[in-house]
Amino acid sequence: MWSSARRLGSRGRAAGSRDRGPRVLGPAARALASAVLAVFFLVPVPGVRPPVAFGAGADAWKDTARYTLVLEADLPTVVVGSGERVRVWMPLPVRTFDQEIISERIDAPWPVRILEDGHGNRIAYFEGRGPIPAPATLRVVVDRRPSTGLPRAQVQAGAPDHPDRYRAGARLIPLEGVMRSIAEREGAQAEGTPAKVRAYYDYVVENLSYDKSGTGWGQGNAVWACANKRGNCTDFHSLFIGMARSQDIPARFVIGYPVPEGAAGTIGGYHCWAEFWDPAVGWVPVDSSEAKKRDRADDYFGRLPNDRIEFTTGRDLVLEPPQEAEPLNYFIHPYVEVDGRAQLRTKAGDARLRALVWRALQAHERTSLQADHDARI
Repeated sequence: MWSSARRLGSRGRAAGSRDRGPRVLGPAARALASAVLAVFFLVPVPGVRPPVAFGAGADAWKDTARYTLVLEADLPTVVVGSGERVRVWMPLPVRTFDQEIISERIDAPWPVRILEDGHGNRIAYFEGRGPIPAPATLRVVVDRRPSTGLPRAQVQAGAPDHPDRYRAGARLIPLEGVMRSIAEREGAQAEGTPAKVRAYYDYVVENLSYDKSGTGWGQGNAVWACANKRGNCTDFHSLFIGMARSQDIPARFVIGYPVPEGAAGTIGGYHCWAEFWDPAVGWVPVDSSEAKKRDRADDYFGRLPNDRIEFTTGRDLVLEPPQEAEPLNYFIHPYVEVDGRAQLRTKAGDARLRALVWRALQAHERTSLQADHDARI
């Protein structure tokens, strides 16, 4: 078993980006992603203060929260032949303007390298020969503030955050046809970027239902979402991004884990949101699916509560080091290749408990962090 432990400093960004045409995951690949995610679990980490419930005085829209968690990828459930080359990429939480990584430890069956892809996403990469002898475990402490986005002054030319990286279409987010026509219609009476983007956001919130019944949802297919008028957060924000980019307004896809309310809870899956580029302000966050579910459209436009942990950004992703198979639609599940092919099979196994414990920071800690936050503006 190999371990990598560290305290995280400033987030680095790679200047380069790769571009390859993606492949839409078929049913077997989606089954693998679901199976691997199902054996993630989050539990309390010893040595931290007892958790404080948000209901005990903390405010998710105002206060900084500290999340302490452990995630385990049960890699021995992946079917691997003896001696076959196994490559594993695990997404890691990122350090952003609103999220600090206080400490991090990764235990894996083989030596771990911490890398970044062209979007600045952090990746734990390791490889070896099958069979896989042990799980991979991430132990991390994260401080998360409510978010109003990334100020323009923090975005440097050529960096992964630069808006020019987020203007083009994606495999499942085409910009012509229905995307362009709907965006032009909905934004016809709006003047300026914020007003146009608010019109696109309102269209998504008002016309889509948060509905995960049947099939087709969850792939982030903007045309499908537009036609079927339903889906999950992936579908909501793909439609929003498509409308914005069709009018040459940069917008990007962000994904992580949601934090349940209360002192402890269960995480049922990932959550995603979006950001758009306002030339006068910088990156501005929106969460149209939460706005729909909670009937709070105004609250989730331009700001987000601290109830999420951010992992990765972007679509059609080429990882680091590059995978041999096609780009990933998005990156929130561990990704495994065996002898150069995406592994589509897992052994039978029980889903394990996924629980999350966190605490709100004490007032003096919150003040200190806020001062640091203000100093970076």
